[in-house]
Amino acid sequence: MAFDPECAGDFNSAADQRRERRRNEDKKRMAYRRAIEDYRESQALQASFSDFPELLGQTDFHRSQRHY
Repeated sequence: MAFDPECAGDFNSAADQRRERRRNEDKKRMAYRRAIEDYRESQALQASFSDFPELLGQTDFHRSQRHY
């Protein structure tokens, strides 16, 4: 049985395809995880602001105005 370089090339390209597919799946999985983490952080921030509803919607301009 002799070494056939054509078969070796097929094996490497198949392995490269599997590696590339795995890399793409990992990228999608990490993007999904980051989206979940961002959502949780925004929900926590929203919950912390809901404790102080009087501060929602106010800007520095509103706070600097005198209330008569």
